[in-house]
Amino acid sequence: MAAHQKAAIRRQMGARLRALRLGAGIRSQEKLAELAGVHRTYIGRLERGESGVTVEALAAILAAISTSLGEFFRPFSQPVRARSPRRRE
Repeated sequence: MAAHQKAAIRRQMGARLRALRLGAGIRSQEKLAELAGVHRTYIGRLERGESGVTVEALAAILAAISTSLGEFFRPFSQPVRARSPRRRE
């Protein structure tokens, strides 16, 4: 997958995470980090789309705001087609 595609997906996921956090009534990234058991700067990096996330970390964060993985990914209806690297000959 191209770097610009990764960045776009990370920004979309970050915006979704922020919307869910605020919708859950959690005003600060620090409070969400405390509830999820992750570092406070990690939540900020995720919400800004600067960092990728593992399924395990995302599940812990979503559990802290009572949201399932399925609900988190619901708005992402368009599949992303990853390009495989070209083979060198």
